[in-house]
Amino acid sequence: MNLKWRVGIILGLIAASVWALFPRTVVERVKRNGEFVYDTVRRVPLKRGLDLQGGMHLALEVDESKGHVADKSKAIDNALKVVRNRIDEFGVSEPVVQKAGNDRIIVELPGIDDPRRAQDVVQKSAFLEFQITDKTQALEKALPRLDALLKNTKVAANAPTTGGKKDTTNAGLQSLFSADTSKKADTSRTDTTNAAAGTAGGPGAFSKLVRPGQMPGEYYVAQSDVGLVTQYLSMPDVQAALPPAKVIRWSSDTLSYGGTIYRPLYVLDAKPIITGEFLTDAKPNTSPTEGNIVQFTMNNEGARRFRTETSRHIKDYMAIVLDQRVMGRPPIIQSAIGANGQITMGGKDLQAAQDLALVLRAGSLPVPLKIADVTQIGASLGKDSIHKGITAGIIAVALVVVIMLGYYRFSGALAVAALALYLLYTLAALAWFSAVLTLPGLAGFVLSIGIAVDANVLIFERIREELAHGKTVRTAIDEGFRHAMSAIVDSNVSTALTAAVLYQYGTGPVRGFAVTLLAGIAASMISAIFVVRTFYMLWLNRSREAQQALSI
Repeated sequence: MNLKWRVGIILGLIAASVWALFPRTVVERVKRNGEFVYDTVRRVPLKRGLDLQGGMHLALEVDESKGHVADKSKAIDNALKVVRNRIDEFGVSEPVVQKAGNDRIIVELPGIDDPRRAQDVVQKSAFLEFQITDKTQALEKALPRLDALLKNTKVAANAPTTGGKKDTTNAGLQSLFSADTSKKADTSRTDTTNAAAGTAGGPGAFSKLVRPGQMPGEYYVAQSDVGLVTQYLSMPDVQAALPPAKVIRWSSDTLSYGGTIYRPLYVLDAKPIITGEFLTDAKPNTSPTEGNIVQFTMNNEGARRFRTETSRHIKDYMAIVLDQRVMGRPPIIQSAIGANGQITMGGKDLQAAQDLALVLRAGSLPVPLKIADVTQIGASLGKDSIHKGITAGIIAVALVVVIMLGYYRFSGALAVAALALYLLYTLAALAWFSAVLTLPGLAGFVLSIGIAVDANVLIFERIREELAHGKTVRTAIDEGFRHAMSAIVDSNVSTALTAAVLYQYGTGPVRGFAVTLLAGIAASMISAIFVVRTFYMLWLNRSREAQQALSI
């Protein structure tokens, strides 16, 4: 390769590295007071890990309020894999996810900007089902029996409501609640409150709280009555009187009409036509007509089952149920559906779509989890340990420099100059891949310095051998690099394979060590083979004398 091209490549790598490592202000989407806006954010290329800066500590337990779990230890083992996948998808570098005892999962996340979001992602069950809405008017037929059961029922004055904060648009509600069709649904966001309807059943205790919706199996309940209806539905006698082979599920959304907030309620076939176990991928997207959506893909078996089942329900409504909540309004099945589909997020923001796609990709939890403890933790190593670790690294690098200069003299100086570029390239590679600096990572960094110098030692010893055989300096340098190449490649490839295995099967700090080592190996190959040889070429180009002496 032409010398000018070599110098140009080295200078280009230096410029790219400086750019990657330079802290700068960027414009990105951030959360402010519950809303997402575009704002300027100070981007720090290399962040510190949990051991160097601290972060958030979560303790997760099995939530037995949603059902008894016989073998907690096995359930925690299974849930641990899903939680670890979600944390990896969440994009937090160097997390700690491990089992504590037989009934807890410990999650430690460094430098979290949005703790609430992290908690939601970790504990969301993400059990996905596709269920057909009831076409038989089963609930209407059961209403007299339910009203009779609840006629003299006493309930708490403030029963808890189901749901939270979200309104969606539903054009056409006016035809259900009022003869005045000039009014339209209010699409503004509204906070719902916890309120109950009363303390006694009375005539029509259940039927007066639900109104038929716009499709088979759909009903509307005033948000102020949601807590009361939820309490009714939880009663054993009411559950026994509900239609067989049917389930009742609340919508995840609310809607506003005439100044009143309503939450849809759906009666669905109990047996889902398919579940999310066949899902292989999920991606967030934005549709100009439907807003934020999540597009999903199923495997071959799932696509076959989905196509077969949906072909049997043409013109029926299919509810997409996540963690026993209906997502958006059930769409009508126009034709058989195969491997691809989508979930409409209603009025939810893009981050909600991103988080849903994340948990769907990672898989559903085998058991529901609850957060038992949330704390902010400081640097686990302490300032003294961090300082000692950095000091040890500096001493190691200084010793390498002294030995190279003392033993190989001028050639050693070229190796040290290349080593400085190696340090720059390695840090830039870590910044490019958004790696987080931890103490094990710094150990891998120092180790890769030794690997970089080892390559130079092989080259220099080969050059010495060629000079001892009476060859010219130029020929000795060329032959030295050529003969040392196979040994350098073999040693670096074997180390890289080991680091790759550590990255694949390791977790937390072990992965950090592997990432740093891999970046260091790549940078050492460039610095030892390409950069040092370019330095030699520049030195040889300065003097055309064939027999010039080489200090090595």
